[in-house]
Amino acid sequence: MTIHEIFTKLNNRMIGAMMVHTQLTQLFTFIDLLPDARRQEQQLQEESHGMIELNKYYSQHYHLLSVANNPPQIDILNLGLLKNSSKELTPGDKAYLIQYGMKEWISWEQQSKEIYEEAYRMLVESSEIAAAEFITRYIRDVDQELKDAELLYKVREAIDWDLPTIYDKQARLGKK
Repeated sequence: MTIHEIFTKLNNRMIGAMMVHTQLTQLFTFIDLLPDARRQEQQLQEESHGMIELNKYYSQHYHLLSVANNPPQIDILNLGLLKNSSKELTPGDKAYLIQYGMKEWISWEQQSKEIYEEAYRMLVESSEIAAAEFITRYIRDVDQELKDAELLYKVREAIDWDLPTIYDKQARLGKK
């Protein structure tokens, strides 16, 4: 894979990440998990900034543009449950949507980490050590986000996705 192909792949992944975090923001807002929605919105902003920094680095060091080329199509919100009013959702529906959204988030971050690590390895193998070192910031960021998401998933799983407990915790988080 060429340097250009590596940076294009990373750019495409970041475009996909912005779509994932946008849709998760919408999902969590729809079911009134506003602190979760804010967390996703913050991730969206960080992904946007990261993509800008990636493209600036590539342009400044390689004097080329990293153009989006076939970014992933993200469709997290294509669920039958989401076609109804949120007022019509049962507690079981909401618990399912929370779990579904978190699984989508974790899966995305796991795949992103693999892609960033692969890019790092390819850059090192190409003797592009400075570029590889630049990519480590994305590896660290996604690793931390993945750990946070997995921990939150385990906490919610431990309470068997009990909505009163989840919403109570959300209310306390919202006051901070």
